Amino acid sequence: MIVRLHRPGFRTFEEIRSEIAWITELRRQHVVDTPRPLVAPDGSTVVQVPCGELTQCAVVFEFAPGSEPHITDMRAVMEVVGSQTAALHRHVETWQPPQGFTRPVWDVESTIGGSSLWGRWEDTPEVHQIPAAVSVLAQAEQRIRRDLDRYGCSPTSFGLIHGDLRSTNLLVDGDTVRVIDFDDCGTGWFMYDLACSVSFMEDDPALSEWVASWLRGYNRVRDLRSEDIEIIPSLIMARRLLLTAWMESRRETEYAQRVRSSYVAGSVELAQKYLSGALLSDVATV
Repeated sequence: MIVRLHRPGFRTFEEIRSEIAWITELRRQHVVDTPRPLVAPDGSTVVQVPCGELTQCAVVFEFAPGSEPHITDMRAVMEVVGSQTAALHRHVETWQPPQGFTRPVWDVESTIGGSSLWGRWEDTPEVHQIPAAVSVLAQAEQRIRRDLDRYGCSPTSFGLIHGDLRSTNLLVDGDTVRVIDFDDCGTGWFMYDLACSVSFMEDDPALSEWVASWLRGYNRVRDLRSEDIEIIPSLIMARRLLLTAWMESRRETEYAQRVRSSYVAGSVELAQKYLSGALLSDVATV
C-alpha cells in the first residue's frame, strides 16, 4: 500500500474526497490506468487525524509497479501521456461530478496572480539578483494574460484537468504508463496539462520533440484546434512562472534548495525566448 499524508491546511477534506471520487470514476470507466484508492473499515476513502491544532488527512492507495521515466525515454512516454490526457479531457466533457464535488480553479490569478497557492514569482529572492529579470518576467506575464484572455475559457478548452502530469507522477512499467497523484486536479485549461508535463524541463533542448510527441498522442483521441496549439507557449511560460514562485514557497525542500538559482536564471532565458516568439516555433516541423 501507499499512504499519502496531506500537508495540513493545504487541501480541504471536501477537496480530497472529490479528488478520490474522480479517480474512482476514471477507474470504473477504464479511462486511464491509475492505482485504486483503498477504503477504510468505516467505508471512508479519506481519514482525518489530529495534527497539533490542525487536522491532517490521509488516503491509502494500492501499490502499483513502475518507476519515473528517464529523460532519454521522454519522447516515447510523452506520446502515451498525450493520449491518456486526451482521454481524461474527453471523459470530463460528459461526466457529471457528484454533489459537493469541489476542486481548485487553475485560472490566471490562481496560477500566476495574487491568489496563487505558491505565491508570486517576484517573491523569489533570486529573481532580484539577475539584471533585468523583473522586467523580462513582468513582460512575459503581461503577454500571458493578454493571450489567455483572448483564448478564453470555453467548454472545449477549459475543464477538469490533472494539473500536474509531470514525469514524477508517471509510473512506467514495460509498455504501461500509469498516472498517479491527482492532488492538483482542478478546473483549468486543457492545454495546461501539457505545460505541466514538461515541468522543470521547459528549457531542455528536446522540448519541441516532446511537445510534438504529446500532440501526436493527444490528436489520436481528441481533436485540437489551431488556437489550442497556439496557446501552448503561453501556458508553458505561465507554468514556469508558477514554479519560479514554488521555489520560494517550498524552499525547505531538497530539490528547491539544489536548483532554485539555476531555475530562476533559466526562467528569465525562457521568458526572453517566449517574448521573441521563438518558444516552440519549430514544433510543427518536428
